[in-house]
Amino acid sequence: MTKAFSASKTIAIIAIAMIQGCSYFGDDDEDISLLPAELIEFQESIRVKKQWKASIGKSHEDLGIRLSPSTDGKVIYVASFDGNVTALNAKNGRKHWKNNFDLAFTSGPTYKDGILILGTSNGELITVDSLTGDLIWSINVSSEILAPASIKDNQIFIRTVDGNLTAVSLVNGERLWTVNHKVPKLSLRGTTGPVNFSNAVLSGFDDGKVSAYDVNDGMLLWETMLTPPGGRTEIEKITDIDAPLVIQGNEVYAGSYQGALGGMALESGNLIWLIEASIYSGIATDDEDIYVSQADGSVMALSRFTGRELWKKENLLNRYPSAPAILDNSLIIGDLEGYVHWLDKKTGETQQRISVGSSKITSTPLILDRTIYVLTDGGDLISILTLSNSS
Repeated sequence: MTKAFSASKTIAIIAIAMIQGCSYFGDDDEDISLLPAELIEFQESIRVKKQWKASIGKSHEDLGIRLSPSTDGKVIYVASFDGNVTALNAKNGRKHWKNNFDLAFTSGPTYKDGILILGTSNGELITVDSLTGDLIWSINVSSEILAPASIKDNQIFIRTVDGNLTAVSLVNGERLWTVNHKVPKLSLRGTTGPVNFSNAVLSGFDDGKVSAYDVNDGMLLWETMLTPPGGRTEIEKITDIDAPLVIQGNEVYAGSYQGALGGMALESGNLIWLIEASIYSGIATDDEDIYVSQADGSVMALSRFTGRELWKKENLLNRYPSAPAILDNSLIIGDLEGYVHWLDKKTGETQQRISVGSSKITSTPLILDRTIYVLTDGGDLISILTLSNSS
């Protein structure tokens, strides 16, 4: 048996409560601090090994950003809030190159055909040569970029915090079109990144809607209200869609904060199923099921086709789990105290857990072959090899 306990520290509500322009968390006499759940005993069923660790840049803890590594299959690319972009050998962590752009990166890098795309807190969008680290071009868009870009052919699609979805040329950064969704009076700090399907680009918005646009001219193809705003106060009306949309088969899956989780038909946006949920960090899917980290820290699995709950675990309550990543029969999830958890896809039971430091892990772990790459909010990238099932 393996046993570990959470440090007994009180934390302020973090990213899911980072409301833009507002720091209201409840009545003055209400306890606004939540203790993370103590870590449970578990029977180890997977063996893992930490391979290497690299310092990427300064910490971005408590800034409400989720920088995420990307890869071309051999090299890991990663950025830091203090302007570093670094290319590392995936196997041994050796540095290919490192460049500082004197920018405050808040999204990316997204990799595509030798090009890296990154966004900043001041609305700069840049592309970088993945072989050399040299700047290709830079433009300014309308506001801060918090979500990764998507790429379709020679177009880049960017969501900004002012509600804009913008298409620009991958070749030279020329703006092609922009559409806007009005941002509510209060919204969470975050945006969902665009995703592409056929001739469409899809995005979720702070008003609880998922919209699909023609990639060529931004014409609205369909729009679905996932969660209409409700409640009596502006806080209760927050229904942002900040978790990344996930496409699997002919469906797209989306989750909103204080709202719902649903499956929609890609071609029409028609709802296939809808359940009550509160999603901030993210969703993962395989051929059969969908896996979700909820805002309260619970993790659950549902049928991808019907939304029927298969299991729900509350072992990570108030630990602010990252979105799950999938490797074989495991979900890999980071938490606010620097632990990485392996959960059985079929049961939700803990298979393994290791600490990679004391910093939060808010970005989704990156999977390459049998290796997991975890970027902490403290600015460290850790490589973890999955060895085998314990027997």
